[in-house]
Amino acid sequence: MSGLANWLHTYEYIAIWLEGIALVLILLLDWWEYRKQGSERTKEERERVKQHEETAAQLAASLRQIEASQELAEAAHKPCLVFSTSPREPIDAILAADLVGHDGAMIIRCPEAQAQLENIGSGPAINAHYRLTPTDASSTVARLRGYLITVLAGDKFLTAIPRGILQGNEWEIVLSYESLSGRKYETK
Repeated sequence: MSGLANWLHTYEYIAIWLEGIALVLILLLDWWEYRKQGSERTKEERERVKQHEETAAQLAASLRQIEASQELAEAAHKPCLVFSTSPREPIDAILAADLVGHDGAMIIRCPEAQAQLENIGSGPAINAHYRLTPTDASSTVARLRGYLITVLAGDKFLTAIPRGILQGNEWEIVLSYESLSGRKYETK
């Protein structure tokens, strides 16, 4: 055994050199493996970014389809609230053409001497407000307003606005209402 110990002691420097070379080789192998994994990680990261971009594009397309289908559903049940009108008698339109405030070919329908609202849309008008304001700010005529919970498609509603107050005045008329989906509309 002492011969083996002498031999190991004699060639100890070779063992140290071999150990150093092995460590350098291990470091080189580790560095090579690290670079290889790094390029794979970079490649995987690029693939993940590409997949993320594709997913984002698909999501955006899906959102556009949802918006289009909501728009289509809204169009199928869209309200349109207006004051009912009828054509003015041709002779009245011609005779009143030179009078201020009488230059239109249409008049507000007033069955039973009250202005009539009408929903000409394809869906109900909900939370409908109407407001009539004289265009002449110095006018002493009352500012008219009202509220209706619902006006179904095709329905007509007689308001509390008398025909007499409408005549001889020019009005700004604003109708605001909502559809079933909650979208807000305004008719002026």
